[in-house]
Amino acid sequence: MPASAGDPATLTELFWEAVSANAERPAQEWYEDGAWRSRTYGEFGRAVRDLANALLADGAKKGDRVAIWGKNSPRWAEADFAILSAGLVSVPIYDTLTAEKAAYILQDAGARAVLVGDRHLLERLQSVRKDTKTVKTVVLLNGQPADGAVSYDEFLAKGHAFAETQPRALDEAAAAITPNDLASLVYTSGTTGEPKGAMLTHGNFTSNTSVKKLVGVGPDDVYLSFLPLSHVFERLGGHFGAYRYGAKVVFARSLESLLDDIQHARPTIMMAVPRLYEKMYARIQETVRSSSWLRRTLFEWAVRVGQEANVYRVQGRELPKELARKHARAQRLVLHKIQERVGGRLRYFVSGGAALSKEIETFFWACGVPILQGYGLTETSPVCAVNLPGAMRFGSVGRVIPGVQCRIDTDAWSDVAKQFPEGEICFKGPNVFQGYWKNKEATKEAFDRDGWFRTGDIGYLDADGFLFITDRKKEIIVMSNGKKVAPQPIENELKMQPHIAQAAVLGEQRNYIAALIVPDWEQLEKFAQQNGIAVQDRERLCADPRVVSLIEGEVEAVNRRLSRFEQVKKFWIVPRDWTVDSGELTPSLKLKRRVIHEKWGDLISKLYPMLAEAR
Repeated sequence: MPASAGDPATLTELFWEAVSANAERPAQEWYEDGAWRSRTYGEFGRAVRDLANALLADGAKKGDRVAIWGKNSPRWAEADFAILSAGLVSVPIYDTLTAEKAAYILQDAGARAVLVGDRHLLERLQSVRKDTKTVKTVVLLNGQPADGAVSYDEFLAKGHAFAETQPRALDEAAAAITPNDLASLVYTSGTTGEPKGAMLTHGNFTSNTSVKKLVGVGPDDVYLSFLPLSHVFERLGGHFGAYRYGAKVVFARSLESLLDDIQHARPTIMMAVPRLYEKMYARIQETVRSSSWLRRTLFEWAVRVGQEANVYRVQGRELPKELARKHARAQRLVLHKIQERVGGRLRYFVSGGAALSKEIETFFWACGVPILQGYGLTETSPVCAVNLPGAMRFGSVGRVIPGVQCRIDTDAWSDVAKQFPEGEICFKGPNVFQGYWKNKEATKEAFDRDGWFRTGDIGYLDADGFLFITDRKKEIIVMSNGKKVAPQPIENELKMQPHIAQAAVLGEQRNYIAALIVPDWEQLEKFAQQNGIAVQDRERLCADPRVVSLIEGEVEAVNRRLSRFEQVKKFWIVPRDWTVDSGELTPSLKLKRRVIHEKWGDLISKLYPMLAEAR
């Protein structure tokens, strides 16, 4: 396989250099047939070579698209690198997508083959097979296939035979790959319509893996992989970036077993979205609230000491002696327990995918569990900015990474005068995508006349170059009085309350702000049991005056920190969670606001009754 001097120019070089440098080191660990199993980089490389030869034997040519539809697993990882090594284009598909959505992506991408993770997904694919006319080959990565698919072992046998007759074909295919070659079509979540395929090259990705060097990733690091590899955030950070530097990747079994898997893996670095930190924070706070006065007081003291230490730690400075003594005591008595919950040796959480509450960020730093919040998009491979050890600012997404340029296209996004002008965030750099697959109109709209990529996010740069995100341009609420409200910060404040799990802020072209609120069912049911309220029927539970009063108090607590026009005047409690499966969330757990408006229109009309009557 090709080698290069200095940084790898393609993902193929990246992978095979990592295999060569770390052949005997552990690459992956996963749970199978009742036990944890592992393999080295050398074994990983041999599996990738076998599968890449099989793809060539199947007739795939440079530039052909091959899809991967499945959950995170060692075979997902080897499928991705095999596709890339053969000069093909990888098309990842979320395992949570409906058959119809998956069929749309397969057909739009013109995929010639699809590697399916399990029998359940294979059945889903078979139900829409008539709509995937470009697909010639279906390979089942795990289990025994049905008609119309080939087993993994059977497919590899074709590769072995091919390698015997054409032993140099794979090396030649890999050597022909250039940084400008298309590596992957990554389809956006489609919050406002059909998903679009972002065209990301080898050079886009490899330029972005250098971010891991800034964080100091090395062969002794252990990643726990649980965010979908189909999402570019996990794929770059816990896949391309992890393997580039010889780290080990442990695959979590499921979200339900995540806490146990953390204790097994004891990760040093972990990629996660804000929802995980919100849940962890809520559980810790609940434990503290139910503790004795003495334990609660001790905990609050330790966190205050940690927050004093934050001032020095985020700048990489030593603590003053007296503070160092207090911090050591707080660590010994309290903080180590929280660190042990995440395995005891975590160096950093990396947060992305959505905005992280500043309160949660500072809390975990105070507890000795640093979170490095970053920012990027599918179209930027994804990282554009990130907080770094010794160079971070709470509430920001960090400084723009080397080689990338940022420009704020200012406009009157805020009605409040601020020190730093807000506007749409725009980027140029080697990580910026080539455009949307077969969609010239959308590609043209994504760039301004000077070639800057328009993110659709609103924010500002402070005097020290730290980037702050206000909200999505498309999600800014313009009220009937002309006031502009960013919903995400308000939603994040609401989710910090003990009995609120999810929130959607409303008010577009209306004269006041309202919200739909999904309770934290575990905490709400505890409250209900303490107050003699039946919990069997969630609709009746949400309508109970004592529950409404409880949530009203928490909404008012948030309102006290908001400007008058931003305050939530009315709310309605939604009787079930918003999930990916039910359609209100994207696979990266962002709100699909259009879907929420459609599905919960009846409740919204109760929040704005005069508007409903006018219709």
